[in-house]
Amino acid sequence: MQIAAFFVVKVVVSGILIAVISSLAKTFPKWAALLTALPLITFLSLIWIYVETKDLALLETYTRDGFIWVLPSFLFLIAAIYLFRAKVPFLLTMGLSTAALFIGVFIFEKLHLLK
Repeated sequence: MQIAAFFVVKVVVSGILIAVISSLAKTFPKWAALLTALPLITFLSLIWIYVETKDLALLETYTRDGFIWVLPSFLFLIAAIYLFRAKVPFLLTMGLSTAALFIGVFIFEKLHLLK
C-alpha cells in the first residue's frame, strides 16, 4: 500500500507542476518557458529515484542519459519555432517537429551517442 501512496504523491506533485507552468504560460510565457527549460522534471525524477532506490550509480546513469537526450531534442524545438512562425497548423507542426526529433535520435543512434 505504501508504494501505491508514493506513486499517487509523485503523480500529484508532477501534475501540479505541469498545471502551474501551463497556466503561467497564458500570462507570462517567458517565465513559464524558463521553468520549462529548467530541468524540473529531471530534478523531480532524481528525487523520486533517490527516495525509492538510494542508488547513486543509477542516478549518474540517468543524469548522463538525460543530458545526451537533450541534444537531439533541440531539433524538435528548432523545427517547432520555425513552423509556428510560418503559421503551420498546430497538429502538423507537432507532427513535423516530432519527426525532426526522431531523425535526431536516429542519427545519434547511428553515431552510437545514445546507448
